[in-house]
Amino acid sequence: MGILRKITQVFFITGIVAIYFSVLWMGLTEESRRSLTITKSSASSDDFVTINVRVTSVNTAQGLIYERVRLIPMGRFALDKATPATDLKLLVNSVSGKQVAIFPKGERIVPIEVTSLLSGNQNRYPFDRYSTEIDLLVTTPVKKKVEPLPDQKFDDPTNPLATTLVVGANDLDRSEPVPISENLIATFSGIKFDGTIAEDDTYKLMHTTVEMRRSNNVISVSLLVMTVMFVLAVCIMCMVLHVIASPGDTNLVPLSLCVALIFGLPALRNVQPNVPGMGVLSDYISFMWAEFMVSISAITLACIWIIRSRGIREAKRKRDMAL
Repeated sequence: MGILRKITQVFFITGIVAIYFSVLWMGLTEESRRSLTITKSSASSDDFVTINVRVTSVNTAQGLIYERVRLIPMGRFALDKATPATDLKLLVNSVSGKQVAIFPKGERIVPIEVTSLLSGNQNRYPFDRYSTEIDLLVTTPVKKKVEPLPDQKFDDPTNPLATTLVVGANDLDRSEPVPISENLIATFSGIKFDGTIAEDDTYKLMHTTVEMRRSNNVISVSLLVMTVMFVLAVCIMCMVLHVIASPGDTNLVPLSLCVALIFGLPALRNVQPNVPGMGVLSDYISFMWAEFMVSISAITLACIWIIRSRGIREAKRKRDMAL
């Protein structure tokens, strides 16, 4: 029996150590699982423009994602990798600032900041999902007049969430689309990215779709915090029920724990990574119920203490009178 107990203890300790190092390894390698790197090229020769897009920030509360865009001309479009040999015009479906950026011939190209609209529901935290679209088109002037291209299909103009880049006839007047090689990098703490890049053969437009959700470690921590809050509330409620079922003097230790948890649960809720304000899905799953159970338990125990204290005083007064 003693040997079996020692073997059980060894296996238990080994399991705890294995879980610890597994969680540590998952945390150290978490960036590689949540990051996104995709490349797509429409170039059929050495004459094209490379566009590097990097996600710099994500604001789910405002429904915005910020990117830094940098152009690198190649072939006949380049004096060098930082200077164009001809005027280049970039069109992008940014929701703030200019949607057109012009890089004059012979001047150094500087990166620009672009803002895209996120569609998604933050109230589903930590299971919220978002998506965005990034359209890029580069043109360069030509001397001859270019034949007009067929009308572009775009989203319903009455839809306030429509973000497709609309290419007008004036954008392509005496201009030709430039082949694009796009590189997109998206890595942001707490967000897992996925996406694709598609090419419009008619307009040489690169259409990028990026999808986002909370990373696995954020979801795991949130579920752990929700479980802890709910289990704490249930334990306190069981302690109060035990006190109520026990005759005699009322034990006020559960009451002090209830009062501490009433103010401690909001702090524990905010331990969840990047948790939005009150009212998200995780609150309806755990926090609100835990706060409700703890508050009702505190009120019930206080009422029981008042009732029993009054009964004890009455019984003591009757004994004194009998003596």
